[in-house]
Amino acid sequence: MDFKKLDPKELDVILDRTMESINTSKSKLFEIGEHSHEECQEINQHLQILKEELESLQNLRQDHILDDRVARAELVKISKNFHNYGEPVIRKAYEKAADAQIRLSVSMEKESRLKDEISHLEQRLFSLQNTSEKAEAFMSQISTVLSYLGGELRLYGEVIEDAKRKQEYGLRIIEAQEEERKRLSREIHDGPAQVLANVLLRSQLIERIYEKKGKDEAFKEIKDMRALIEDALKEVRRLIYDLRPMALDDLGLIPTLMKYLNKVDDRSDADIYFDYYEGIGRLHVRLEAAIFRLVQEAIQNALKHSEASEINVDLNLDGDKIVVVIQDNGIGFDVNVRKDQSFGLIGMKERVGLLNGTIDVQSTPNKGTYILIRIPILEQEGV
Repeated sequence: MDFKKLDPKELDVILDRTMESINTSKSKLFEIGEHSHEECQEINQHLQILKEELESLQNLRQDHILDDRVARAELVKISKNFHNYGEPVIRKAYEKAADAQIRLSVSMEKESRLKDEISHLEQRLFSLQNTSEKAEAFMSQISTVLSYLGGELRLYGEVIEDAKRKQEYGLRIIEAQEEERKRLSREIHDGPAQVLANVLLRSQLIERIYEKKGKDEAFKEIKDMRALIEDALKEVRRLIYDLRPMALDDLGLIPTLMKYLNKVDDRSDADIYFDYYEGIGRLHVRLEAAIFRLVQEAIQNALKHSEASEINVDLNLDGDKIVVVIQDNGIGFDVNVRKDQSFGLIGMKERVGLLNGTIDVQSTPNKGTYILIRIPILEQEGV
């Protein structure tokens, strides 16, 4: 294909039509996902009610089995001494046995139908959850395509000579953004969303609990719901803070790091010390955010994996580079063996690499961990 003969205006028309079609498909996928999610909630509520009915029915069936055994035993007794009983007694015993058998048969039939209905609903729920997950995955892929079509590709006609470089760069950024959105979506879904769904379901059961078990049990359920809501609120606040501390924009890197490290020091068993060069002023917003995230990741790794009692963070300048050192006295690890904490280190290395910096991780089992990060300042400020 000869890109020199391609008219950028024609390309824009093609892109607009393509994006319109993709947006339509995305809207339909969203509707499918929302419908599946709503139906899942309804089925979960119905399943809860049916399972309670099944439990009650199973208890009733046990009572009917006992009644049937008693009636049968009475018939056996009468049969052995048939001539000792009058016709009214015999008739009543047979009627009682027949009635017990009928009630047992009816309860068993109801239980069987209820089990079949529960099984059908559980299969339907699994299918809907699968549909919802697939719709979410497709929407994430479509978002990546739309971002690319609406951004980098629109400049394709004007900068054809370096199209390949821009394509790779744009896709890398978009994929990183979509991964972050997917992570956040998953955290919200697995955290606050699940808690709120549970609160909604339990709120609908309070009236039934009040009727069956009394007001004390109902108040206990309300207190449990309040605790769930408080947990959800804490999780939402944590997610907001993880997205970006507001103090970073208002106060800068040093005050924000100091506030964060003091907060972690107060709520952890480890002692955290922060030393910094007072001549460090405001840096490029991207560099400040990157250094904060790097220190945050290193601290979390140390607290989670190293069993350290002391963690030192040092921030300094070396010519045109900013130098960050994080050191702990924990159990350390073998840097050549992949463990859980290696995933965090991989992310740190990728972040430093994007800033044209270097990171050196030194660790030995039972001798702690030392992380040295060096990032050029002027390259970030010139962006």
